[in-house]
Amino acid sequence: MAPQPRGRFMLGGTEIIGGPFEACPAGVFSVCLEERASNAWLADILLPTPDFGTPEPEALRAAVRNTLAAMAEVPERPIFVGCLAGLGRTGLFMACLAKASRIGEDPVLFIRRVYHPHAVETPTQQALVRGFSLG
Repeated sequence: MAPQPRGRFMLGGTEIIGGPFEACPAGVFSVCLEERASNAWLADILLPTPDFGTPEPEALRAAVRNTLAAMAEVPERPIFVGCLAGLGRTGLFMACLAKASRIGEDPVLFIRRVYHPHAVETPTQQALVRGFSLG
């Protein structure tokens, strides 16, 4: 059985979809956090991040900026974010994207509420999200 997205939610006027990157559908703007995914080469943004880890901070800021730009340019085009399982690293990126979009609440709790209750898995990932800034 082919991998399926884990969840989806709206951020502003854009649909955000997440899950294993191998479930990434055609026609979306995509962010891949798992460089070993068989289709990682198709990603609009490749942000290699260790499993249960965090990406390099400046690369993360650049990826969030580029994703926000894509959302502003074509708001009706969905954004797909994925890693291996679509939880920790995917949730981290989604939460940083939400924080940069000024959602008005704790970004980790927001992503756990709208996407998946186990997103942003580790304390290190949670700390990075809560301290995230575009600089």
